[in-house]
Amino acid sequence: MKTELYIIAHDNGTSGTKTVLAKITDKIEIVSSHLTEYEVFYPEGIPNACEQDPKDWWRAICDGTKKVMEESGLSPDQINGITFSTQTQCSLFVDENGEPLDRAYIWIDGRATKEFEKGIRSGLKVSGYNLRKILKYIKITGGGPGSAKDPLWKYLWFKNNKPEQFKKVHKMLDVKDYLIFKCTGHMISSPDAACTTWLLDTRPGKNTWNKDLCKMNKIDMKHLPDIKPSIDVAGELMPTAAEEMGLVAGIPVIMGGTDTSCISVGSGAVDINETHLYVGTSGWIITTVDKRMTDLADYEASIPGANPQTFSYIGIMETAGACLAWARDHLADLEVAKAKEEGTSAYRLLDEMVEQTPPGASGVIFTPWLYGNRCPREDTHVRGAFFNLGLNTGRRDMFRAILEGVALHTRWMMEKFSTKHVAITEPIRYVGGGAKSPVWCQIMADILGKKIQPVTYAQDGGAVGAILIAAVGLKQTSFKEGKNLIPVDKIYTPNQENKPIYDKLFNALVQFHANNQKLYHVLNP
Repeated sequence: MKTELYIIAHDNGTSGTKTVLAKITDKIEIVSSHLTEYEVFYPEGIPNACEQDPKDWWRAICDGTKKVMEESGLSPDQINGITFSTQTQCSLFVDENGEPLDRAYIWIDGRATKEFEKGIRSGLKVSGYNLRKILKYIKITGGGPGSAKDPLWKYLWFKNNKPEQFKKVHKMLDVKDYLIFKCTGHMISSPDAACTTWLLDTRPGKNTWNKDLCKMNKIDMKHLPDIKPSIDVAGELMPTAAEEMGLVAGIPVIMGGTDTSCISVGSGAVDINETHLYVGTSGWIITTVDKRMTDLADYEASIPGANPQTFSYIGIMETAGACLAWARDHLADLEVAKAKEEGTSAYRLLDEMVEQTPPGASGVIFTPWLYGNRCPREDTHVRGAFFNLGLNTGRRDMFRAILEGVALHTRWMMEKFSTKHVAITEPIRYVGGGAKSPVWCQIMADILGKKIQPVTYAQDGGAVGAILIAAVGLKQTSFKEGKNLIPVDKIYTPNQENKPIYDKLFNALVQFHANNQKLYHVLNP
């Protein structure tokens, strides 16, 4: 690091935005942080719809900035840069003034089922996909749309179902694109976000919107924002935005990235074949690779990373930490009450309970598909389950089964990496709220059969990654050197005695999915 830097990163997630102010010297040190929560809306009459109000995002940015500045004691002129790590696969339609024409359809929104089926499932099919179209997608994007949650289909849904609002569309923006616009007045996206539309040409030397794909899907290219790399400066903070945030105008606003690309950087796993896993609301496992790859059958592929020279080969699950949050809210009344009484976290008490429960949870399996499955089997119909309950099953077993179920599904995704000969070096870095749990770290090591190393700022991986991206963008370091700025904790080694237990449960979980897939389609049409 050439000099001391102060960077503000806004980590926008599904439940809230955490604003983080960090100082960078020989390490990244979080000086202050503040979480601002907001609502998720599930509109009636629209199956699988899930929305947020973009004005809530901006309010969180402004409130969070004021809070961290107040807590830090720094003056506004000491801030060297602003950047973002955000949820992605969002479709927000704005007019020429940047005003939203509807609430944002966020990543988990699967309303566009008809558009998806018509757009990619019709005609001569191979593995459920239109052969001609999917080959075109693979050639141009390196992958292909596999879900009604893709922004491409949400665009068409908006066009088909809200024609009057659609006439006013100036741009379709993702979360980060909107926040950058609010800061700088520019409507810009980065390749890691733009690629989720399946309209971006990711071939070497491209990273531009593809005319053929837009024409094939009847997408007006004028509705798509400009593209800049994650490490580029998007512009300077405008006076109006600076006033709302309590800062000074002119601060560089660095593009930043999506949560996946920022967390990849924030894990420190930035070199080729280095791997990290993430357990937050959702979950994934990512290996850094140097080329485009696609495993269409298993819904895994490499997507552009924040580093323009690399890609992130990813397998993603819809609900990971959300499963434990669900259990806390519905099954852990005793622990929640005790935690409130003791002034501690209910998660810490649940950790203690799980640690006292033998591996394998007495044979109970939890399937972590509370909002469907993404990889390696895309299916919006499947749901979670406790399988193999008996009279001897206790709550302890059920809570342990939840942690093990998330880890077993992660193993399912990880094992599919071998299809594309993606190597995985150890230790695997662990990021997200799940990495704060020592017992979950050990469960991950045992089930994956790999050494696991959580990062110190486990729940701030996206913000830390965005901060490092900003430092690279300000030409103060490189990705290779910058990884050493990220603090890490102890390594967890697999306990080989537990391998037979977890091998048995893993095979059962995969078979459970295969056996019940048709029934889920009946129950959740």
